[in-house]
Amino acid sequence: MKKRVFEGYGCEIVERSGEYFIRYDSGESSGSKILEKPISFADIQKVMLSEKDAYQVILRISEHD
Repeated sequence: MKKRVFEGYGCEIVERSGEYFIRYDSGESSGSKILEKPISFADIQKVMLSEKDAYQVILRISEHD
């Protein structure tokens, strides 16, 4: 069962079985999809600060693809 922890700044953070995940749109102009990646508690705190901080976390997490 998933529990929503935060929603805003173009993303959603959910908790499932003690793990946290960030969900966000892939941003593609055609065929975009919702992506889900694991996220640390420190990154969750940063995401909640501002839209700019959320964007920075998403960019960093996305670099590992």
